[in-house]
Amino acid sequence: MKLPEFKFIKLETRFQAEESATLPPFLGSTIRGILNVSMRNLVCIAPKVQCHLCKFAPSCSYPNFFNSAGNIAGSVNPYILYAPIRDKVSWKKGDMASFDLTTFGLATEKIDYYIQGIANMEKYGWGVNRKKFSPLQIINKKDKTLIWSKGKLLNKTIKPTILPTQTRETNSVLIHFNSPTRIVVRRKLQTSLTFSNIIQSIMTRVRLLSHAYTGKVLNWDETDLLEKAEKIKVVEESWKYINFERYTRFRDGKLGLPAIEGYARFEGDLTPFVPLLEMGKVVQIGKNTSHGFGHYDLYYV
Repeated sequence: MKLPEFKFIKLETRFQAEESATLPPFLGSTIRGILNVSMRNLVCIAPKVQCHLCKFAPSCSYPNFFNSAGNIAGSVNPYILYAPIRDKVSWKKGDMASFDLTTFGLATEKIDYYIQGIANMEKYGWGVNRKKFSPLQIINKKDKTLIWSKGKLLNKTIKPTILPTQTRETNSVLIHFNSPTRIVVRRKLQTSLTFSNIIQSIMTRVRLLSHAYTGKVLNWDETDLLEKAEKIKVVEESWKYINFERYTRFRDGKLGLPAIEGYARFEGDLTPFVPLLEMGKVVQIGKNTSHGFGHYDLYYV
């Protein structure tokens, strides 16, 4: 199976609390909500019109590169978030918050728009009480280059990286999902994951991103690969159900996003799957990746 080559840029952002605050234990949806408002307000010239009805949408950066209402591959967005800080609810003035934002394909050419959006988040408060957090730095995570610091753009040249497709020989891997993960099969949330669930989700995500943001349609023999994936055995696992909710302006203020976290160790002929597993680690998998869901780490034996 020939894997695609497409570009990505991964930014690390750092914020500082300017006052005490109470925030949700998982910050991904909070950050995404603030960034959503920031990115839209930077470019929107018809704020009272929904994007899918707006005559300016075809040339607008917001629906094309942040909140897709639909494109040739569906409604897949060209970026993901990952908030590593977990279960911190009470924040004091001076506390540091961080998150990673990764853009893919054509969206790497709009990285200035994302940087402006992150910097513009200073105008909007965090959490239900709208507490002030100030942006400190934006860093290119690939080469640790300081891009932006306290209001100043320091580096205008940000080169994308090609999505990794490296391989290695192995017959055992532990996959640790360290953010809420939502993989749905036949409209049912999976409360534990088989190896084929994971491989199917990675292939779907990479295929959609490639189609929407590189223009390349991948013609994989997914059936053959999934038949091989079904032969991979689970030798240990531990999963936790998370009754996750996020705030929304609709549905009485809350939207349920049930998910799972945990790990599984798999054994079998895993070598052919290593490139896909490495790609999945970058693009994240399942639903709600733009809220920070579906992030995992790999540990080979």
